Amino acid sequence: MSEPAAGTSCLIFRLGAQRFYLPVASVVHVMRSAALTRVPGTVPAVRGLVNHRGKVLTVAHMGEILGIPVDAGTGEVIIVEDAERRFALAVDAVLELSAETRTGLAMVDLEQVAKAIFA
Repeated sequence: MSEPAAGTSCLIFRLGAQRFYLPVASVVHVMRSAALTRVPGTVPAVRGLVNHRGKVLTVAHMGEILGIPVDAGTGEVIIVEDAERRFALAVDAVLELSAETRTGLAMVDLEQVAKAIFA
């Protein structure tokens, strides 16, 4: 996790009581009310699957990956793309889109998330 670089546009979201950010360049779409399909027998980091524009994407359970207690509901789903992989992140709430540098925020390492769900 790292602080946003100067001039980095980012999407800020809440997970439990903490705030994180993703560079806007990695964000494809935000789904406010996503219907997730649970998949039995998957790794704990997988919350389920979601249909995004006709493609089925794996949804990462961010609380499980980062070891953070989260709200009971699904909240919102952020569709991301990293290293030519497209998947989704279940978060408690998307807070804002910021063009300014913020301090006190940690960036989510999408490579770490991908390793946890595609292991």
